[in-house]
Amino acid sequence: MEILSPAGNPDGLAAAVKGGCDAVYLAGKDFGARAFAGNFTDRQLEGAVNYAHDHGVRVHVTVNTSVKNQEMSDAVTFVRFLKDIGADAVLVQDLGLMRCIQGIDIAKHASTQMGIHSLEGLEWCAENGFDRAVLARELTMEELSRIVPDSPIETEVFIQGALCYCMSGGCLMSSFMGGRSGNRGSCAGPCRLPFEANALPEGKPGRLHHLSLKDNSVIDKLDKLQAIGVASAKIEGRLRTPEYVAAAVNACLAGREGRAYDRDLLKNAFS
Repeated sequence: MEILSPAGNPDGLAAAVKGGCDAVYLAGKDFGARAFAGNFTDRQLEGAVNYAHDHGVRVHVTVNTSVKNQEMSDAVTFVRFLKDIGADAVLVQDLGLMRCIQGIDIAKHASTQMGIHSLEGLEWCAENGFDRAVLARELTMEELSRIVPDSPIETEVFIQGALCYCMSGGCLMSSFMGGRSGNRGSCAGPCRLPFEANALPEGKPGRLHHLSLKDNSVIDKLDKLQAIGVASAKIEGRLRTPEYVAAAVNACLAGREGRAYDRDLLKNAFS
């Protein structure tokens, strides 16, 4: 099973590759769902692909925002550029973009924002040109066990890192409250702020975080995910530090091999 690491910027890429991951996912300056990560210029992307391939690491590039009509030509050109520099795959959520890049010979992965959560969804992905689906993050182990073994394409599952309050990042809260759309890569994370469900005395702000989920961490279940046929174990964290990336990759490599890992080190690397 592939250990797939985030690479939010060149330092994160180096940490992931030196840490021993099998693949990285990263973004260019446009069309990625983490617009506030450092990300990569076109020239840096070409260097990143060469650097990763020199170390036996695959590169998946996120082109997974909702694409406006006037942006479609640029998005297609970008995917063609990724194919030309040797990127291994692109992640897509926009169905219009997917239709427009069908003829470009590069592996295509359905982003988690597509909300693929059933065998029917995986079959639809296969019929529409996807080689892999990043499954919805809210699926349980029981649900994964029902749909992954019969999938006609590869499956990828988030195993470490932040979880969205909403279904696989489909939330409109940031867009409505502050004009920053998560589906355009600009989520402000308002769900992380204090919200109280109970009535409060006037003028006293809430201090609880009812909408903010704790991090996901199922590194101790990698053997079970591998046993049902999950192709890729994905670490969330393009906005996190290179130190966190290195610690997460190290923990996942240990987990995949059934070895113990330092949970406190991983927690402290984040906060």
